[in-house]
Amino acid sequence: MTPREFLQQIILPNFDDFRNDCGNLRHAHNTISTVDTLAAHLYVWAKAYNPGVVAAAKDDSHYRDELAKRDNGFSLLRDIAKAQKHVHLTRHKPQVRRADQITSRAIGWGEGGFGEGRFGGVEQVVVDTAPGEFFYVEQIIESSLAFLETEMAAIGV
Repeated sequence: MTPREFLQQIILPNFDDFRNDCGNLRHAHNTISTVDTLAAHLYVWAKAYNPGVVAAAKDDSHYRDELAKRDNGFSLLRDIAKAQKHVHLTRHKPQVRRADQITSRAIGWGEGGFGEGRFGGVEQVVVDTAPGEFFYVEQIIESSLAFLETEMAAIGV
């Protein structure tokens, strides 16, 4: 499966499910996981078809690190995916250390940034990165996908 096929057949249907039920932790988890996996697909594809792009990366984890340095949204998504997978991170300095930092809850008026998230007190998945600081997972996914699609075009996928 090419990275583009993975995007079309796996990620986008997962993301549609999440958008239609933005408070569903399972849909959020699945979408985050598959978007993070897209970076591995890009790495493997580039190794085969455009090796100069990934020559400095020793493996797909290193490639993800390099991508994370270039995009804050993807950096946060990658850290969420790691926390979901390992439950509690103890190495390095991730923005998200524990899986329980990802929750579904209603955000009250004035609690989130203007123009961010869903309105009307609907439950939605968020990630708490520090006391009093959170991000909407739906927006993290959107920005990460936009970044990775730009990366796909740049490397010729």
